[in-house]
Amino acid sequence: MSVVLEPKLNGKTPWFAGDVPPELVPEKYRLARAFVPKARYLDPEFLQLEIDKLFARTWQVACRVEELPGVGNFVEYEIGSHSIIVVRESRTAIRSYFNACRHRGTRLAKGRGRVGSLICPFHGWRWNLDGSIRLVLDREEFVPRSDDDLGLVSVRTELWGGFVFVTMDPDAAPLLEYLDPIPRIFEPFHYENMRIRWQKGVILPCNWKTALDGFLEAYHVAGTHPQLHRFDKSNTNIASLKELEERTWSPTTTYERHAHYSSVGKKKSDPAAARATKDPNVRGTDGVVDPREAFALSVQYIYDDMRGLENERSWRAAEALKTAEVPEGSTTGDVFMRLYRDLVESEGYEWNDITPEQWAEAGTAWNVFPNTILLPNQGSSFMYRARPNGTDPDSCLFEIFGLDQVPVHEYDTKREHEPQVFTDFRDGDFGEVFGQDLMNAKEVTVGMHSPSFDGHRLSEDQEMTIYNHHRVADRFLWSD
Repeated sequence: MSVVLEPKLNGKTPWFAGDVPPELVPEKYRLARAFVPKARYLDPEFLQLEIDKLFARTWQVACRVEELPGVGNFVEYEIGSHSIIVVRESRTAIRSYFNACRHRGTRLAKGRGRVGSLICPFHGWRWNLDGSIRLVLDREEFVPRSDDDLGLVSVRTELWGGFVFVTMDPDAAPLLEYLDPIPRIFEPFHYENMRIRWQKGVILPCNWKTALDGFLEAYHVAGTHPQLHRFDKSNTNIASLKELEERTWSPTTTYERHAHYSSVGKKKSDPAAARATKDPNVRGTDGVVDPREAFALSVQYIYDDMRGLENERSWRAAEALKTAEVPEGSTTGDVFMRLYRDLVESEGYEWNDITPEQWAEAGTAWNVFPNTILLPNQGSSFMYRARPNGTDPDSCLFEIFGLDQVPVHEYDTKREHEPQVFTDFRDGDFGEVFGQDLMNAKEVTVGMHSPSFDGHRLSEDQEMTIYNHHRVADRFLWSD
């Protein structure tokens, strides 16, 4: 059972049973209260530790189940120097192996595709999809070895929510235990009924954690995305002092491994914001008198610009809201949800009833430790994933997955999927919001290399997701 702590307890940063005592961590990497030293981002030695001890011992999302639609479909998952091949062995089984020939170590498969067997491109040795050896060319010329000795080495693989997770640690806790409390909290959102609508990756000039950090808190919204709550979305000028006072507050909650933030009320103008929770029925656009239009515009901009988290059905429901009657005793949000539900059910989609308590606990964005972020929403979601790009601590692959619910009759339908990867995000048509986030990557990296900067000084209310990530990482980096 996860232990839940508020991000600040008696003025101290939370620690959990099983955490590594600070004195066991080398001083230049040692965390202090709401402080993360920059060496954890910039040192090649630290990145190598992460590759050897963090990524080798944690559960990570390798792909989605729908990326393996038929027997023999495979996806390669690379993390640091490790390559893992995930393959559909049968209609009911997905397996993973270290992606290395048992003869001379050659990578067996690259990227994604479909095969009848795994064939080494160097000397032609072959393996069945269950990992057993199928062909050793001129086997009589080799020292006798058993088939078990020549079989591919398996990597533990488990499924949750339509995601395929892998871990290189044979002694790791079962996936559902590792993910706790995420499976329980995310159950109403039915990720297993979503499919990848689009997937884009980009090579960013920053550490893999820097890429994640930009999406682990909403404290940056007023500074990076000033247009989000404006009627004129083309106005990306710096936020005014009044807008800063009216900004949305996004407190964080830390769990034993994972953490999330929740975008709630406006902190300065609404004293109750400190006690508020996420409520999808409360949305708006500043400067718009009609609350129906204010709500609708906030929904539609997310879909129009980011192409996810909302979908074309919620967009149409928002359009209908602009002229809908709001009965006495109902709110604008109530009417929107009824319109959205009617569209969803009339067009063959499953509607999930989510209670206010479930919305509040789900929050806005979760760090699924170590390198994934999930944003739960009704019928749509974003997933972000960050990975080191080789051994350069100032380079990473950052990916965005747009996930969308499909109609019930398409649950078993095979879907085409082709991820895109760009070396420059400006070539990827990411939209204004994501473009603003990705632009920050280079600027943060340049600033972190300055001798005037020694580390992150984090808000104890709104940035503990970042601190929590490093706290949990220390368990893997400095303990056996």
